Amino acid sequence: MARIFDPPDTAPSPFNLGVDHVLKLLRRIAPLDVWMLTRIEGNEQIVVRADDHGYGIQAGTAFDWSNSFCIRMLAERGPRITPDVQQVPAYQEALAAQPDPPAIGSYIGFPVQDHEYEMYGVLCAMNPEPISADIEAQSDQIQAAVTVIESLIRQRRQIDELEREREALRLEAYNDALTGTCNRRGWLLALSAEEQRCQDHSLPAGLVAIDLDNLKTVNDQEGHDAGDRLIKAAGQALRDASREIDIIARLGGDEFGVLLPETPADHLPGIANRLRAVLQEAGVSASIGYACRTVSGSLPEAQTSADAAMYADKRQRRGTPGP
Repeated sequence: MARIFDPPDTAPSPFNLGVDHVLKLLRRIAPLDVWMLTRIEGNEQIVVRADDHGYGIQAGTAFDWSNSFCIRMLAERGPRITPDVQQVPAYQEALAAQPDPPAIGSYIGFPVQDHEYEMYGVLCAMNPEPISADIEAQSDQIQAAVTVIESLIRQRRQIDELEREREALRLEAYNDALTGTCNRRGWLLALSAEEQRCQDHSLPAGLVAIDLDNLKTVNDQEGHDAGDRLIKAAGQALRDASREIDIIARLGGDEFGVLLPETPADHLPGIANRLRAVLQEAGVSASIGYACRTVSGSLPEAQTSADAAMYADKRQRRGTPGP
């Protein structure tokens, strides 16, 4: 069953406009009720853009990937162009596995590659009734549309890189003097810019919340200079362990945040473990929590979840009960 969320109330990006034009052209070539560009994240197939004329599907709709036609198409258990899904057992299996299956009489699905030939998602279409087998003759045109979309994805990434480079220059004015990371104001600006990209392109993003342990004890017993050295060491370790596109910020006295653009949820446990390890190597003990921006949520909501997870980690490390 699909989950549907409200699409962002923003003007379409050049990427979205380009994909929308391709989807409209595809509907002329193969007039199924809905054409979609979808992205795979974990066990969800997320609709990036849709040209819908009957199903009510829109950007932000999320389907169960494991029970989809597309996962079976990619496994070569069903054809890319299926005029009548009743003739394909694997697709019937997918419908039977869904508690409230949609009416699907015909299906088209073509894989879409990201940069360096990684999997991005699937360009797919559905129709409630079977269609003429003549549609199979449109395979080359549909594949050509896939090539155009892959070019748009590469172009979008180049634009995103340029935007992030420009934002990095802007954020230099919001550096924390002690650590060389962003300060809280810079963090909020970076969060806002990345949230817009997530909304525009249904992108994932992760957040890591970090709170240094025992800073007060170090300040009290060894002096504030020692505490400053601890904070500085933490900031340097986090910077060294992060990608160029990641944003590191000192949010308070002993609090840090890490923004991880285009990072799905299943990558976060490994990233958190790596950050904890590099901090320990730098002589810094810290409590860490993380969360991923969901399709229905936002980066500020993910930060709240990451903070809650960090405090839970701190309580566990101290052996104290939760609230």
